[in-house]
Amino acid sequence: MGMTLESLLPKLEFAHGMEDAVRGEISRSPERIRRLAAEAYRGEDFDFHLCGSEPLTRLAVITCLLTEKYDAYREKGTPGDVIIETFKDVSLRAGLYREKTGEAGLSKDDVIWFRHIMNINIFKLGTLQFQPFEMIYLDEETLGEPYMSFTQEQKERIPAGSPVINCHIQRGTDLDAGMTARSLEEAGRFFKECAPANPFRAFLCYSWLLYPPMVTHLPPDSRIRQFAERFTVIGCCADSGQAFENLFDGRKELPAGGTSLQKMALEHPEWLGFACGVIELL
Repeated sequence: MGMTLESLLPKLEFAHGMEDAVRGEISRSPERIRRLAAEAYRGEDFDFHLCGSEPLTRLAVITCLLTEKYDAYREKGTPGDVIIETFKDVSLRAGLYREKTGEAGLSKDDVIWFRHIMNINIFKLGTLQFQPFEMIYLDEETLGEPYMSFTQEQKERIPAGSPVINCHIQRGTDLDAGMTARSLEEAGRFFKECAPANPFRAFLCYSWLLYPPMVTHLPPDSRIRQFAERFTVIGCCADSGQAFENLFDGRKELPAGGTSLQKMALEHPEWLGFACGVIELL
């Protein structure tokens, strides 16, 4: 079966000029790229070998690795179109990196994130990404310090370590209510077929998009609000780091043509935070 680099690159739909940059980086030293690919994810505590490379080299190596991972996904029974949609996360993040830096490449954080693809453990199904996961409660018992708190009833309802499906929302994702519903339905069917002997207990989402003080101040027709209201929030905290990173790329100033949500965030930063929500499946 297989997927060659030549057949894969156009399918990733890189932003203008990015595909040529990747081709150029690989053609300059194909042996070096192959060597780096072989040891890219060696390392401990997310300090992967590839993180030490230049941004464009990181992108070239990750792209080459996708040709290998295509077969691994297929061996799990993943349809080809789902694999390509999953792999497009690379071109998405490369585009965001260029917007932020003006350069073609990937950040160290991007490399760390793509361990999920390397482990064949993330799938783009419709508008959302999904990851087979084990229930985790980010509280003092787990982290050793206060962060979120969860009721004992909740922990008994879905015990820590239970199989769940972790939901991820890519930057710029369309959270149209119909598209979101279809994405969740597709994921439910997909994972039921993948692991019939180990049924998943719930969809899980840790995200700033679910934080109740923010959600309650959004209009009823807000797509973020409609998405958040699908979940039962079981824990939250006032950590607004992820919110500001997504809204402002770490900056705390309103960009030209800022959105109403960005304006709200600057006027009422106390409304931003981080929350955990579930949609129970059993």
